[in-house]
Amino acid sequence: MKKIIAILLSLAVLAGLAACGASKQSEENAPAAFKAGVWAVIEDGKETGKTYTFTDSMKECAYDNGVTGIGFDYEIQGEDYVFHMGAVDDNTIANVIFTDDENCTVAWADRGVTETLKYIGQAKADEDSTDAPAVERRMIINNEPYVITADDGFNNAGVTELICDATETYSFTSSHDDTEWSVYVLDKKFEDGARYLTQAEKADLKGDGNLKIDEGKYIYIVCSESSFTAEKASGASLSINYASSISGNYQDSYSQRAYAHVIDNTETVEITISWSSSATERTVWEMICTKDGNKLNYTDCKKSDFTSDENGEGEPEVEYENGKGYFTVKDGKLLWDGAADEECRSCVFEK
Repeated sequence: MKKIIAILLSLAVLAGLAACGASKQSEENAPAAFKAGVWAVIEDGKETGKTYTFTDSMKECAYDNGVTGIGFDYEIQGEDYVFHMGAVDDNTIANVIFTDDENCTVAWADRGVTETLKYIGQAKADEDSTDAPAVERRMIINNEPYVITADDGFNNAGVTELICDATETYSFTSSHDDTEWSVYVLDKKFEDGARYLTQAEKADLKGDGNLKIDEGKYIYIVCSESSFTAEKASGASLSINYASSISGNYQDSYSQRAYAHVIDNTETVEITISWSSSATERTVWEMICTKDGNKLNYTDCKKSDFTSDENGEGEPEVEYENGKGYFTVKDGKLLWDGAADEECRSCVFEK
């Protein structure tokens, strides 16, 4: 009987130890927060100069590639580490494996890149950390457009900072349709870091279009490409130039019989088109367009037919007054590719 009791006690102890071991293993494998401080990116056993600085709160962390820095927050969702990095605040998922509390690997799911991190110490206090970095680049346009490339802000959350050099209306033209650009115009430097720009401010322009900007204004241009959305920047660029007025007289190169008189009022564009079908008959379209990037949209087109008598006089016959459509501004030309009348959609007006 004593032998049986001893065996039972031994089994109970072993079961208890096994349970403790299982609990300890579970805790070790559970996702853990990064130790607050600076973690260096290691390649071939050496520091690369790239660092991540983590905080106890998981907020207001920072990545530094040796040239520029990007702020980020992170959180743990189940077994995933979700990073909110850069101006677009994307949910960037990573698989993090700790060998101990000062060494780990980070596999970035969206980029297919794995980094080795090593804890190197507490972050140093920066006496000037509350001051925004100086904006040194001035947008100066001479004989050529000022060009921003996707690479310019690639390691700065996609953000390029400029100061406007002259009060003018500027045109913004993208070289790639699949690369998105947003322009922010502010009275003073944005002090909260590039990561928070799109959360705190509303873009003055998205995509191609024109903007009037006063001298001394701070211009922040955000590209959809950054080091957290791609491995490297593409050849995309944004050309900035003085916006030329489209006012003037144009002739349709397609029909050779239609003429357009255009008045650019900055906010709106008045367009009157006259198309002569004979010496005594002509059709006139009158409309006021609103600007939408490189499009001129209208909803109030009035179409009238004129038949002149022997004295060149005649009363107009109104066909409709609420025609809808648009023009496309391209290379100094007006394409009537969105005409309310199908027969006009091939018209290309040139000065």
